[in-house]
Amino acid sequence: MIKYELMRSRRKTLSLYVRRDGSVEVRAPFLTSIEYINNFVNKKQDWILSTQKRILAMEANRQTIELSSKEEALYKMKAKEYLKQKCQLFSHKMGIQYGTVRINGARTRWGSCNSKGDINFTYRLIFAAEELVDYVVVHELAHIKEMNHSANFWAIVEEAMPDYKVRRKRLKDFQYQLELVKV
Repeated sequence: MIKYELMRSRRKTLSLYVRRDGSVEVRAPFLTSIEYINNFVNKKQDWILSTQKRILAMEANRQTIELSSKEEALYKMKAKEYLKQKCQLFSHKMGIQYGTVRINGARTRWGSCNSKGDINFTYRLIFAAEELVDYVVVHELAHIKEMNHSANFWAIVEEAMPDYKVRRKRLKDFQYQLELVKV
């Protein structure tokens, strides 16, 4: 049996995460039995082990970039200009109107979108390949039409970017390849 940390909440489904350090987290609804959760983890054992192996291999090849506060501020300005241009380009192609574009220093999210159509991106995207940036922009713009990750949402993303699944996987890999550290 694989060891895991259990997080309960008002969610409706079970989910499984392999963290950067290789540890496993299961998120479950409050009323889900431990027996059901253990069966779920056992069924996913092969996936967990292969994911842990892949993550740990990427961790070994991670690039660390040290940034001063001044350098971080500069990258945030560059990211804002770059991501605004990307939003203009893809919003036109997708026929979507968006609000304000903001840049932050988020470490675990590439972007987010609120119900007003305002989009937040992490400046860390400036270090990603252009096709990955494009995927994040399309993903957040799609949330303006569909504020969830339903089949309708993914259809919107796929219409704008037919190869989004490949880019999504590459983005997940990229998050383990780069570490930005403030000095």
